[in-house]
Amino acid sequence: MIRVLITFLLVFLSLKCNSQNEFFSELSIEKEFLYNEGKHFNLDVNYKHAYQDSKWRKLGFTLSTQKKLNDHWSVVGGIVNNYRFDKDLGDFFEVRPKLGLQLKTPIIKSLSFSQRVLVEWRNFFISKHNHYLRSRYKVLLNYIFPNNNEDNAWSLSSAFEWYYLKAPDVRERFSNSREFLFFLSKKIEEVHYSLGYIREVFLFRSSNFGRVGNTISLKISF
Repeated sequence: MIRVLITFLLVFLSLKCNSQNEFFSELSIEKEFLYNEGKHFNLDVNYKHAYQDSKWRKLGFTLSTQKKLNDHWSVVGGIVNNYRFDKDLGDFFEVRPKLGLQLKTPIIKSLSFSQRVLVEWRNFFISKHNHYLRSRYKVLLNYIFPNNNEDNAWSLSSAFEWYYLKAPDVRERFSNSREFLFFLSKKIEEVHYSLGYIREVFLFRSSNFGRVGNTISLKISF
């Protein structure tokens, strides 16, 4: 069923878009393995597949943590490891430490607004990509549909994220862009299932200005 839905959405988007659009599918599985005194530690395994001529694949592992400072502020950080497989563009291995702050503001009981600022250092190996430092700013709205049973609830989230880089690297296509994402989630007991759409637009300073990335993403977290 998920494969049929992804295929339908990709076909629909291709009819609406020009030749500068690119399409991807993504699967993420996230496990919270430690929670102690306001500290969260999560491990995320991610697989992404491209449907352009290169048809590259990417396997990622992310270890992230969050420390609550009070009811609104948190310190967030972690390390990302990505490996891309591509016989045409070339393989690369990336190690990306990140650190930032998050502010969560409840609006009403079922609706919250979050902001997050991150700084991350991208380090590439076995490739010609250059290392660089960039910052990110994300705003997110999350709505939980009213339900008497919290273990069987639906939620809806949407977000914008901007990636800032003072001097974009012409060899790195994702160095200067903005994203919009939209996810519908279902909680069944202790497991969250999320299906969403991510749209990435490359800014005018990017070497890929004019291209748009379209990703159908399935996330499972527990």
